[in-house]
Amino acid sequence: MSERLAELQRQRALLQEHLAWLDRELAAEAGRVGSGRQAAPPPASLPENAFSAALPPASAFPTPPPAATDPDAILAQYSAEPEALKADVRKGCFIYLAFAFVVLGLGVTALYFYTRGRH
Repeated sequence: MSERLAELQRQRALLQEHLAWLDRELAAEAGRVGSGRQAAPPPASLPENAFSAALPPASAFPTPPPAATDPDAILAQYSAEPEALKADVRKGCFIYLAFAFVVLGLGVTALYFYTRGRH
């Protein structure tokens, strides 16, 4: 078996496992929502191949806590007050301005000493 064929089969096995996990998660969410619709039946078992044995079971991967996947909680964690953001931007502009004046002063001083030594 060629190396490329083995790699493609391994990737297919990984994708099949991922799709099975997605089906399980969708079924769990459909059951949790309780919309009155019946949850999708579990997928048919996948054909076994040589690479399936090398994959860890889906239960080996920990599920993240619900707060870690809530987009509102993540946004609230990293959001900043508009006034604080405005103050930070203003302070940054003043720092860049001061840095530019220092560089300009050093350049003028270096030019002065360079031209003074030539005469």
